[in-house]
Amino acid sequence: MTLELDAHGFPKTSGIFETIKTVNGQPIALARHMRRALDSARSLGIKIPPEEELRIQLVKLLNENPFEIGKLRICIYADGYHLSHEGYIESTSPLRFTFFSQTVTGEEHKQFPYDHRFELLKSAQDEGYDDCILFNVKNEVTESAVANLLFLIEGVWVTPPISAGVLPGVIRAIAIEECEVKVRPIHISEIGDVESAFSLASLRIAQPISHIGEMKLKIGDASQDMEARIRSHAQPHSVG
Repeated sequence: MTLELDAHGFPKTSGIFETIKTVNGQPIALARHMRRALDSARSLGIKIPPEEELRIQLVKLLNENPFEIGKLRICIYADGYHLSHEGYIESTSPLRFTFFSQTVTGEEHKQFPYDHRFELLKSAQDEGYDDCILFNVKNEVTESAVANLLFLIEGVWVTPPISAGVLPGVIRAIAIEECEVKVRPIHISEIGDVESAFSLASLRIAQPISHIGEMKLKIGDASQDMEARIRSHAQPHSVG
């Protein structure tokens, strides 16, 4: 039986997923991604396939679909799992962000269908931006449509807490654990105090943000140092 996929390449059912950047067939932070998937599966009552089976299929997929830079996606649902690997074109250009006008409820797990997040992204792109900043009912910053956020405020790198309504991103965890990033609530009123910022995601890793609305941010020594630190802790490793 052929598995039906939606327009974004997800199985036409519901489940959890992980998107992972690969470099010459080696995934970045695969163990972290799988730990997050396992935690989500336990919470949602989804059975995870045996680790050895999954690793064998991942090695086969990566060997049969080689890319210098790739996008690996692991989808796990009630009746099985689906793996895909395709080429990924990296963008290093700084991003322009806008604000999403309505409050958005955060999600604890990386789940599909993912259409609502793609719709948020498209709404920003239709206005000429790359992504949008989301807020919760307390007017606290949460994340963007598809990424975690990192801000330099008063000389300190900070990111919103999971309790604000933030998906526990893998690169976000690396920034906190390895790069001395602080976790605290960030109110909408503090946006004007942001000196520099990053979009943190598994494919982009750490991509600088040049503008929030019409406000221009600085991309200088502090940003370059933080980006280098995050990327140094996000290196690819063999599946085996």
